[in-house]
Amino acid sequence: MLRRLALATIALAFMATARADDSIAALDAGGLVLTKTDKIALVSEDLFLSTRKVKIAYRFRNLTNADFETTIAFPMPDISGGPDTMLDIADPAADNFLKFTTEVDGKAVESQVEQRAFLVSEGKPDAEVTERLKTLHIPLVPTVEATEKAFGALNDAQRKALVDAGIAYPDDYNADDKGARKAYYPLWTLRSKFWRKQVFPAGKDVIVEQEYVPGVGAISSLVFGSLDNDAEQRKAYADTYCTDAAFTRGAQTLYKRALTDEGRTFRAFEQSLSYVITSGGNWAGPIGDFRLVVDKGDPKTLVSFCGEGVRKLDPTTFEMRLKNYVPTKDIHVLLLVSEPVK
Repeated sequence: MLRRLALATIALAFMATARADDSIAALDAGGLVLTKTDKIALVSEDLFLSTRKVKIAYRFRNLTNADFETTIAFPMPDISGGPDTMLDIADPAADNFLKFTTEVDGKAVESQVEQRAFLVSEGKPDAEVTERLKTLHIPLVPTVEATEKAFGALNDAQRKALVDAGIAYPDDYNADDKGARKAYYPLWTLRSKFWRKQVFPAGKDVIVEQEYVPGVGAISSLVFGSLDNDAEQRKAYADTYCTDAAFTRGAQTLYKRALTDEGRTFRAFEQSLSYVITSGGNWAGPIGDFRLVVDKGDPKTLVSFCGEGVRKLDPTTFEMRLKNYVPTKDIHVLLLVSEPVK
C-alpha cells in the first residue's frame, strides 16, 4: 500500500522559494490490503479525506457458498528518522502513530502489529537493525519522542557503537540555558503494518470501517502561484494535483497578496494529503461503487486534486462518484491555506 514518503520528494522538488527545514514530509497512507483472492468482491468503498481525519467504509461480499478466511492488513506509512526530519503525526511516541482504528460490522476489532527497522542508503541493500534495537530496549518508532529516554539509558560505549554503525546521529543542544547536552537522533526507517485474520461468511456482506489521523505534508509558505515557477514545477503540480488554469490564477492572486502583506495580517502556506489506492485491489473485479469526499476545512482554502465528475457539495466539501472503478492513480490533494496572524 504505502512504502515510501513519496510526497516528501515531490515537495522538495517544488521548493524554489521555501527552505527544506520549512517543510513537513507527507505520509502516504492508504486502505486495507487483502491477500489476493477471487472469492471476495469489493461492492463499495466510501472514502472521506481531510487534514483532520481519513475515514473509509468498505462493503465486502463473499462470492462463494462457503465461509472464507484470509489475512487483511493496513500498511502504515514508512517513517524515516534524522535531525532534519519534520513529521506531523498524531502520536509520535506510539506504535500506532496515526491512531488507526477498525470496526467490522459496527464492532471494534483489534489487530496485530508487525514492525521492522532498516538502515536505508541509496545504492545499497537495506540493512535490518530490528533485533539490535530491541536488544537495547529502544523503541522502533524513529522519533525523538519515542527514543530519547531509551538512548539516555544506554552507556557511552553503547551509544558510540550506534553512532559508528550509522543507527543514531549525535547533536548538541541547549534548550534551557543549562549548558550544551547531547541528543541522539534515530536514523533508521520503520516499516510497519497492522494485520488480522478476517472471516467472510458465505454469500454475505461484511462492512469494514477504518479511521486514522493522516500525516499531512506542509510547506511554511506558498510555492505554487509564485511568478518564479518554471515549466517543470508547473508540470509537476499539474501531474500530481491536476492544477488547472482557474486554480493557478487563484494561487497567483493569493501569492501576490501574501507577498504584499509580508506576514503582517495573515499567512499563507501549502498542505498536501495523499491516499494510496492503486495497490489495494486484491479482490475480485473492480470497486462496484466508489465515493470520494474531500473536505478542505475552510471555505477560503484553495484545493486541487484529480478526479472525474467532481461536484461541490457545500463551501468546503467536494464529491466524486464512480461505478466499476479501477484506480490507476493514487489520490493527492493540494491545499493552499490562508489564515489571520494571531
